[in-house]
Amino acid sequence: MRRKGLARFLVACLPWLVLPVLAYLDLAMWGAVAGLAIILAMFFLLPSGRKWGILQAFSLLFFVVACAAIFVLGDEIDTRIPNLLAGGFACLTIMAGYGALEGIFFPAHYIYLDYPESMRESPILRQTLWVLTLAWDAIFLAGLATNIVSMLALRGDTSTSTATITSAALFATGMAVTPFIVILLPRRMEAGLVEKGPLAIKWVPPVLEPGRTLRKNEYDAIVVGSGIGGLACASLLSHTGMKIMVAEKARLVGGYCQTYDWEGFPLNSGPTVLTGGGEGGTINALIRRLGLEKEIPMRRLQWGLADGKMALRLGQGMDRDLDKLEDKFPPSQVGLGRLFGDLRRFRGEFRDRPDNLTSPLPSSLEEYHEQFVRHPVSALWQNLSFQSMLEEYLPEEKLSSLFLKISSLLGGDTRRFPAYEGARLLASLFMDGIYYPQKHLSHLSQKLASAVQDAGGDVITSCGAEEVLIQGEGTRGRPIGVRLADGSQVRSNVVILDVDPRRALTGLIQPSSLGLEFIREMEKLKPSGSAFVLHLVFQEDLRIPERVFLFPPKARRVRTGDTYLEVDSIILTKEACTEAGKPGCVLLARINVPSHCYHVFEDPAQSAEMGAELTSLVKEEIASILPAVKKAVKEFVTLPPHFTRLTSNGLGAAFGFAPLLEQWYYRRPGPRLLLPNLYLVGAWSRFGGGVEGAALSGVITARELCGEKPYGGARGTATTGKPEAPSSSRDDRPSPSGEDKRSLLRGRRKKAGKKAGDGEDA
Repeated sequence: MRRKGLARFLVACLPWLVLPVLAYLDLAMWGAVAGLAIILAMFFLLPSGRKWGILQAFSLLFFVVACAAIFVLGDEIDTRIPNLLAGGFACLTIMAGYGALEGIFFPAHYIYLDYPESMRESPILRQTLWVLTLAWDAIFLAGLATNIVSMLALRGDTSTSTATITSAALFATGMAVTPFIVILLPRRMEAGLVEKGPLAIKWVPPVLEPGRTLRKNEYDAIVVGSGIGGLACASLLSHTGMKIMVAEKARLVGGYCQTYDWEGFPLNSGPTVLTGGGEGGTINALIRRLGLEKEIPMRRLQWGLADGKMALRLGQGMDRDLDKLEDKFPPSQVGLGRLFGDLRRFRGEFRDRPDNLTSPLPSSLEEYHEQFVRHPVSALWQNLSFQSMLEEYLPEEKLSSLFLKISSLLGGDTRRFPAYEGARLLASLFMDGIYYPQKHLSHLSQKLASAVQDAGGDVITSCGAEEVLIQGEGTRGRPIGVRLADGSQVRSNVVILDVDPRRALTGLIQPSSLGLEFIREMEKLKPSGSAFVLHLVFQEDLRIPERVFLFPPKARRVRTGDTYLEVDSIILTKEACTEAGKPGCVLLARINVPSHCYHVFEDPAQSAEMGAELTSLVKEEIASILPAVKKAVKEFVTLPPHFTRLTSNGLGAAFGFAPLLEQWYYRRPGPRLLLPNLYLVGAWSRFGGGVEGAALSGVITARELCGEKPYGGARGTATTGKPEAPSSSRDDRPSPSGEDKRSLLRGRRKKAGKKAGDGEDA
């Protein structure tokens, strides 16, 4: 596939090899003419619309001048071969310098012809062309230096021979090395990229056996932390008959997925927009797999966009939403049509998986190469920023800015947010819809925890893990259990962490067990910000959609010591009072607090002062679209330190590692960690990004431990001599276990416990 473009590039370099070779044979005139003929022939070899490239232009310019000079000088040209070749290398050096300033890779004009359009932003291809460009730049500089020395320091035949032989040798070397760079280097980098994923870890995951004999303090797997990722993993494992323990340091399970009650008014702790809750989404598929559809009903929400001067009620279906946007932003009608058309294609590509509980990322080189042809939109957007993506569709800056700021839902930086995540967010909002549990987030968390307990597992709160017990030295060790905060020890050969991996380095696990490379990788990654949340309680309903994304026309700045907190987006959530017959609602307003502003909240006095200032600012901005905000009868302020205490995330980082293009997906850890049988799930892991991403990380880990193939059956997936658990491709299959099976499992474990005795403390 890559040979035709490579051949064209080598042909484009051929005139520069022919000229010194024929000049050495005293045929400089024929060398210049032959070079010009090859360059002109190249125009017929290139497809329409791709005739001119920077190398083509500079080569044509030089050989036209060279032919004219040779025609004028005649036989005298034989004594000026070093001058001629020095001029050629000077022309190429100027081309290289100009290309470097403009960011042009001169081989790309030819080599790109072999690749699909979806690969034009591939970082691997760009890095390959960058290396190739640098290699040829070095050749140009070496040739220029050699010919200048030959011209000034040498005389006669020695000068000519040195110039021609060196020039030909340099170009022959470049042409010989080019195929190795173009073919072998990308392959090596692609393998490195894909193998940084979960399959890179060189250990065979265990396939757990449900119902095996275990002592009282032994478990099939221990989950440290009870965020949505940990609970998704634990509930799926329990569903298949495993004995699971979940250890949570907080008073309640769920991490950020909490809803508190104040006199019937539900107060969410932060997450308010649940993607993946509709048909085809990860949350929906997880609930179906567990057979909890009736116990965790979901409702689809209406939502809106507002900027203080304009308000749009959306979430009423893609066609109606598109009509509203086109009416409001006429210059963007064509671009919106193209954008929504590509979002449909992207959504189809994203769902082109064995089922909705598998990884959407390629897990082998074959899948990586195939995605550029099979999933062109996804492959292209996987390497673009959200801002660059929208600039291709929306000419109207106001609309583009509104869409960009939607990334604040996932804590994104508008300039560095990945296009892939932005596209998933837009597809969820406009096509799949955004969902929310009818009985709120705490109910979702509690049901997942109950699934663990109903299957005979344990969920312990207010007693987090203090240390993962490791048997063996360094990276050759293996987890054998966990020491809890109360001093007790529990045993398991499988430990799943739903915590900040940086915390694991300083507390749960000795750094020597994870290795220096892992530590350095973690230090490079930037954590996401926290949040400031204001709850306003009203005794009457508010006439606004359930979710509103409010973007002030001008970002408001609040000084935080020597830095600024910039408020450019406010997420509003309306929830009705849950007490029957009681009117009223609660309005949640959330703004993101970047990590560089967090220090101001560490001092209690400064934190309270900052909370009051942010409360005033948020209420002022809400009043621009909702004057009734003044009628609030109660206020609750939640500051970043509260979130730090609520979860295991460092600095209260609400979204794990910040969702930036340069630290997205493959550059994140997990789910497998370096130690065998040690996993990472939740917001900090590879798929973390909102509730859906955190849940997916837990699902993939659980499926691997059950012997299924969540990575598409690629190499390295757990295989044993025992049959694998079937991986259903349908989300609506009936749950294989109910109350009868759970009772049977509990009874079997009680009998096994009597046979094994109570067991000793580990």
